[in-house]
Amino acid sequence: MKRRINIGFVIDDIDNYFSNQAAIGAEQAAKVLGANLFVFPGHYIGKTDSKYADKRYEYQYNTVFSLPTERNVDIIYILQGMICSRADIDTQKRFLQAMPNVPIVCLFSDFEGYHSVTFDNASGLRSLLVHLINKHKASDIGFVSGPVTNRDARERLDIYRSVLKENNIPFDAHKIVYGDFSMASEDAVNELLDQNDHLDAIVFANDSMAVGGYNALAKRGLVPGKDILIAGFDDDVFSISLEPPLTTVEASSASLAYKAVLNAENYINGSALKDMTVETHLVQRSSCGCDDFDIGVMYERLNIADCENDSTDFIAGVKDYLFNDFVKTEAINVALEDFLRSYIEFLKADEKQAVIEEMDGKFAKLLRTDLFVLSTREKCFNTIQAMQSKALEAFGNDHDRVLVNEVFARYFRRMTFSGILPVNSARRRSERMRGMVNRQMGEVFLNENGFNIPYEHLLGGFSGLGFTRSFLYLFQGNIKNHGMFNWTPPTSILLKAISDGGELKTLTDEQQLLRTESIFENEFITGDERRTMIVSPLFVGEDVYGLLVNELQISDSFSVSSVSSQLSVTLRSLFMMEEQNKVKQALQNSLERFIRDNTMLEEIAQKDELTGLYNRRGFISNSEKALGDPANQGKIAIICYADMDNLKMVNDEFGHDDGDFALRTIAQVLQESFRDSDIIGRFGGDEFIALAITGADCDTVAMKSRIEKVTKRYNKFANKPYPIEMSTGIYKFRVTGNVDIYDVINNADGLLYQEKIRKKTGRDIR
Repeated sequence: MKRRINIGFVIDDIDNYFSNQAAIGAEQAAKVLGANLFVFPGHYIGKTDSKYADKRYEYQYNTVFSLPTERNVDIIYILQGMICSRADIDTQKRFLQAMPNVPIVCLFSDFEGYHSVTFDNASGLRSLLVHLINKHKASDIGFVSGPVTNRDARERLDIYRSVLKENNIPFDAHKIVYGDFSMASEDAVNELLDQNDHLDAIVFANDSMAVGGYNALAKRGLVPGKDILIAGFDDDVFSISLEPPLTTVEASSASLAYKAVLNAENYINGSALKDMTVETHLVQRSSCGCDDFDIGVMYERLNIADCENDSTDFIAGVKDYLFNDFVKTEAINVALEDFLRSYIEFLKADEKQAVIEEMDGKFAKLLRTDLFVLSTREKCFNTIQAMQSKALEAFGNDHDRVLVNEVFARYFRRMTFSGILPVNSARRRSERMRGMVNRQMGEVFLNENGFNIPYEHLLGGFSGLGFTRSFLYLFQGNIKNHGMFNWTPPTSILLKAISDGGELKTLTDEQQLLRTESIFENEFITGDERRTMIVSPLFVGEDVYGLLVNELQISDSFSVSSVSSQLSVTLRSLFMMEEQNKVKQALQNSLERFIRDNTMLEEIAQKDELTGLYNRRGFISNSEKALGDPANQGKIAIICYADMDNLKMVNDEFGHDDGDFALRTIAQVLQESFRDSDIIGRFGGDEFIALAITGADCDTVAMKSRIEKVTKRYNKFANKPYPIEMSTGIYKFRVTGNVDIYDVINNADGLLYQEKIRKKTGRDIR
């Protein structure tokens, strides 16, 4: 099977109506070619647009401009006239040179050394200027041009000059000012008005600057269309909603992109013409002093005057007017042709009622297509109004004329109500997105799986927004972009999660690592069908987290930007929580280590280094705990105070090493004589002490005998020239809450003293 062409479509902003329409046109052409369309929506290059002037990190969107490579696209179309409308020539050149080595086609602006598809600015703008001069007798016409670096701005200014010359109107440089193609044009308009007291009209090089013009005029109390004639260029989506509606020049970005992309194979094999142009048309509205609807102009555009006899030209004229010949979708073409043919039958039929029923059905079917996605409501209303006017002209009797008005009133009503559906649909989509975000946050932040981020939940609900499939890619490590012109993405990326028709998937660690250039085509993007995919950067501030790639129809791209922004914020929160969790765990580990180390230090501080027994501090501390333990209350206990005999003699005659040996032996004797649970310590020097809570009665004489027996055995094995012996005092008592460890030690010490006297004198002390 022949490999599909991969078409890269680099645009400025998917939410910009003009650019979105261009993407729709490109998608229609890609469908005809059976090609994949990969959309890279950044923002702007060069001087900041007023729309983004207060947004510090908007440059991050342009990271997607670094993603096309020779391995993932075969050709790149760049909305050069939009992305670089405020950039100087050198900046534009660097931008284009940074693109991969594949055929590059510039749209809406030309650039030396590259293919281009641009508007024929002359046809539409010339018609507009001639209309102002001839119909409205305007001779004092100001012009608000775009940036001098922009090709369209320069060409439109040249057309203005030439039309004035052709109509014998003197050129005056004071009637020209320069804006930046943005709505922030009030200063330029005020400059123009201050320099010219009695302008008949102002023509703006694009519709956005006309918005600033409306604002400047309003502050001076001037009404467009009455006090001064106003016209724009582009027929942007908002132009019809201005008050009064803006007369402009229709420049169909969808049609231009369609024709450009349809020629992709010729560009790739090198057989395409270097430059192409697309016609522009005058759109008359109230701001130039006209009525909103000019029936004569519509008759000419639609070829409707003789439609009963020439249906082919009529159908072609309607298609061209509605879609600029870029729609090749079978469903909408068939529905439109069926409706138009039934209309012609309606004009010809003697018995009209049966035809009306058929025409109603065809119209209803047409409304169920993507009519209002691929065309504007204004064009649809204009077409229906022209068809109504033609029918009224064709029917001579009042009955038929009333019937015409009833039929077309019904059509206007249906179109009006159909306009409510997208609003409600958009509201429902917005509600779904809010619900998705809330659910997403709940599922993620309530996750208690050791705070392993459940990435699949981040894509939950995406299918409800019209996304066929979604792929969440994250870069490894801490990636930042400080505003570099040509940011280079990491060569590898992790595919963390997939949403496929509502089914959420995660990949194993071994599966996740992919080359960044394979984000559109890899083993996890399955199926042979053509696809449209949009890539969006995920970032907050200077931190670049990764990419979100959505497979969808361009008509469903309305929520891509907001979803990506929300996902970026969610990721930031998750990463912060993950980092906090790591810090918390580190603190916990440090605390445990501190406690463990302190315990070890405490144990060391309580041990006698020579014998390994408790020292005085350790013995007292542990004995007090044992005597205070409620489980030991009422039990019998003994405390044994021992003192090594003749330590000084051993040290003096045999050395301190033998003295230490003797002390260690005493410790071992006591350890063997007492139980492991008993508390034994070296009290200092040659003194030792032991506490045993026996529970039952204890025979102190038997205990002394046991100690003496173990001592004799150790002496036998020690084979020293001196005896290792000790004197002991063993005191028996009952454990109560009133027992003081020092009191019982003193009592045992007293018994020890008696034992020592007995050994020296051979008699007991009473």
